[in-house]
Amino acid sequence: MAVHQLGIIGYGGMGSYHHKKMPKPDNLRYVAACDSSPARRELAKADGLIAYENPNDLLNDPTVEAVLIATPNHLHFPLAMAALEREKHVICEKPATLTAAEFKQLMDAARERNLLLTCHQNRRMDKDFLVIQKLIQSGELGEVFRLESRVEGSRGIADTWRRKKEFGGGMLYDWGAHLIDQILLLTPGKVTSVFMRQQHLIDSDADDNFRLELEFDTGLSALVEIGTCNFIMHPLWYVLGRKGSAQIDYWDLSGKVVTLTNETICWEDEIKPNIAGPSITMAPRAEDTVAVKPLPEAKPDDTFFYRNFVQALEGAEPLCVDPAQTLRVMQIIDLAFASAEQNQVLQCKI
Repeated sequence: MAVHQLGIIGYGGMGSYHHKKMPKPDNLRYVAACDSSPARRELAKADGLIAYENPNDLLNDPTVEAVLIATPNHLHFPLAMAALEREKHVICEKPATLTAAEFKQLMDAARERNLLLTCHQNRRMDKDFLVIQKLIQSGELGEVFRLESRVEGSRGIADTWRRKKEFGGGMLYDWGAHLIDQILLLTPGKVTSVFMRQQHLIDSDADDNFRLELEFDTGLSALVEIGTCNFIMHPLWYVLGRKGSAQIDYWDLSGKVVTLTNETICWEDEIKPNIAGPSITMAPRAEDTVAVKPLPEAKPDDTFFYRNFVQALEGAEPLCVDPAQTLRVMQIIDLAFASAEQNQVLQCKI
């Protein structure tokens, strides 16, 4: 059995996480790492890796078949391009690049050389996302017309390069790249409009809060929202369908599903007192017309990414995170930034 050997450029938090924490097939292993920090290089050595200071030295290592790029975001494109030019397959941490145009160049370079290019979208295995995906695919909610996906905290952005726009910092590139990817996996439709508002609440030129609205040609609308100054949080997921709604409150998967059992509504002429006050429209439904159920179970497969990568290396199956999917995410991020700058809705067909 052939063993596939990989190298890491950027042995920080995510780089070392890939090496030490992520499950991998027996025939794939990391053998080398590169980092500008002497302390991180010493850590790489202690973790059993060959340590390089210069990325070119790692890329010139003939035993390295593929490279993980896990550096600050602004370095993804030049390092990925350098790796492809040296005939190395490439895994990029998200965002794969800072613009769609950059990623398209990587796609072209990989295609010309018959090399693999993929983006590590580990949040595809988040249990909350898998629960929502399962619910939508089951049809239990009927036609879904609204998706709301949020990640919120109250600690601000970590005081690192992630606060600097020049390094590709900010929440749209960080969590936004994950949540947009998830939304696109939940619907077959094409995005027809993009509108974003962003905020800078701390001393930073990178966005620390944003609200992104997406419209699809299927009639679905979606909200992606990130907040870093939220002491009371919205639900992680809020999904509306014509026959039911679902809500996931928090990472512990608290929440519920409410579905119709009887679509008949008796509209009475007289306004009767109810919890909503003098309102016919907003009066609560009769309890016997809906069913309240727990969220379904979902089982993440933490082995999916590297197991698939090996299969793709050996020509047995296509990449699970296809470059075309990553390009769509980058195109939406491009338009979101442009929308925020112009303060207007931008039309598209993505």
